[in-house]
Amino acid sequence: MSYNQKHILIHDPKTGYNAIADQYKAYHKYLDDFSKDVFFKYLPKQPNISLIDLWAGDGRLYKYLAPLKPARYVACDIAEEMLKNHPHGVPVETVVADMEDTLPFNEDSFDLATSFFVLEHVEDMDMLFWEVYRILKPGWIWIVGHFIQRREFIRKKDKDQFKVKFYHHRVEDLEKIALKHFFLTHTLPIREKGHISGYILVFKKP
Repeated sequence: MSYNQKHILIHDPKTGYNAIADQYKAYHKYLDDFSKDVFFKYLPKQPNISLIDLWAGDGRLYKYLAPLKPARYVACDIAEEMLKNHPHGVPVETVVADMEDTLPFNEDSFDLATSFFVLEHVEDMDMLFWEVYRILKPGWIWIVGHFIQRREFIRKKDKDQFKVKFYHHRVEDLEKIALKHFFLTHTLPIREKGHISGYILVFKKP
């Protein structure tokens, strides 16, 4: 953690999201509106898939992913307090892991990976793309919801105010990194009031 020039505490993602785990559900409606359900059409129709939600948090995507009735459902996040709030109606494995380190899964483990509102908190993007490519099965996909964050949000916990450290990643740079790691890429802009507020990116492992 550190201080910026205005003396607002800046937490690393683990510390920051653990601190607001009990209030994160209040953000769900806004975050759901962002994607406007467009990523539904990219979800696989095959039964009994294995899926991993990377940076799953408190399970905001669960309502969309559980109906797939996967044979294996893994929720992975760096913030253990967030994972404690994840639903378990469909059996879910919760795994605490750093998205910028080696993920604790074997090669070719998953048919589907999802990550929403994650990349802005990742500095070592090459490591993340390498690891997701490694754990995905050939021919399967990683669906990413990438929000264009133009300012740092001030979070509040009791009397404390802080920001969660984030990085500005242009979608063009993400596409280049994806190609470098051999992904096939499809990009769909999300528009809000006539402006692009973010993107749905679909990365396919050939």
